[in-house]
Amino acid sequence: MRDRILLLSLLCFAIAFSANAEKLSLDPISPPNPVIYDPFSGNDTIGQSFTFTVRMDKSTGTTSNFSVVINGESSPSSRSLKSSSGSIEIGFYKDSSHTTEIRSTADYSPSYYISGSFDPKTDVLTQTFTIYPRLVKGQSAPYGTYTETFTLVLYKKSTPEQSSPEDTLSFTYTAEVGKAVDVRVGPPNASYDTGMNSYNIDLGEISKGASANFGIFIKGTTGYTLTMHTASGGFLTSSNSSDKIQYTIVVDGKEYYLNSSVILDRETVDSLYSKALLGTVKIAADQNAEPGIYSDAVSFSVTVN
Repeated sequence: MRDRILLLSLLCFAIAFSANAEKLSLDPISPPNPVIYDPFSGNDTIGQSFTFTVRMDKSTGTTSNFSVVINGESSPSSRSLKSSSGSIEIGFYKDSSHTTEIRSTADYSPSYYISGSFDPKTDVLTQTFTIYPRLVKGQSAPYGTYTETFTLVLYKKSTPEQSSPEDTLSFTYTAEVGKAVDVRVGPPNASYDTGMNSYNIDLGEISKGASANFGIFIKGTTGYTLTMHTASGGFLTSSNSSDKIQYTIVVDGKEYYLNSSVILDRETVDSLYSKALLGTVKIAADQNAEPGIYSDAVSFSVTVN
């Protein structure tokens, strides 16, 4: 009779042990959509949110706690997307207001992680969480494709631990910086942000010569060619006279005797460019011309290389 009681006890113990051995895992996720990043934008870039799901294989009689972090190949204190031209830091957040960031096992405290639990004897065996990406504005990011692979790490504990994870799941995040360049003009003390598409210069009385300054402002994410065009080939003309008044333009100390177009500046490397060039319109004295109003149209074009 004693042998039967002992055998029954062993069987009960084995059944109880098996019932508590639930398994947690991460369901496969769809790759997050790439995001377009504008390094000159005045606003942060908000990537499209994406989700992941924690699954429990079977219900048990006890609460099943878990936690999830995001590990990356970058240093623990940053999340960086990389290209041949540079890097862009990115943050992954638990909330749409981007206040609570999800970090890695190396630096989760006092930073944040995702945590949850399955109730005892629950019929709900999955829990889905949303991740909200954000790329902070104003990062130096030339033209290119920026990418990095990150890993969701699931622990069978209420807080992350430096121990073997229950499951892992990798995903790749990508940001694109377009090939773009633009030019504006304006007063010499202006900038690209305060510049404009057209700017009028009044030289006043030019019988004794005259000059006036202006600014040329360039912004771009890649190499470019800046060209200056003149409507009359470097001459001021009048609608009521056949006379012409020759002028030159000095840009950053170099004087140009003009024809229909002149290349002023050229960059050939994919880089982030923000330039201000000082221009001066100069008219030599003692040019014979009938009285009248003389003018010319000078334009600037910039093309990507």
